Amino acid sequence: MDEIDRRIDEKQRQLAEVLEPSFATAEDADLAATMLVMALDHPVEEKDQSCFLAALERLPQGSTANPRVLLVSPYDEGADRLWRVSFTAGHGGHKSSRHFPTEAQANDYATDFLVRLKGEINRP
Repeated sequence: MDEIDRRIDEKQRQLAEVLEPSFATAEDADLAATMLVMALDHPVEEKDQSCFLAALERLPQGSTANPRVLLVSPYDEGADRLWRVSFTAGHGGHKSSRHFPTEAQANDYATDFLVRLKGEINRP
């Protein structure tokens, strides 16, 4: 693991701890931290590393992540169908580990999660 990857892992853990009071669960805080960190472009060139590390340290403030709901989908078929939420931010999709008994509850969760995450990004 190189220095950049080590700093990314460290910052992601720190962010999850800082964000936990704003989210319903530790898993949600971890998901939010992952989304914020993954929205940054990992530097390929050495000359870009200092800018990347500065942006990483400022998170969650100044994040360029534009998180949104990618998909609310059934997790299981049949009478015990559960619903799951997938988000997109940056370069990839991120699935919530939470499951909901109805599509409406999954949509409510997704809306609440995004409001909280955007609030953290915009916090002064």
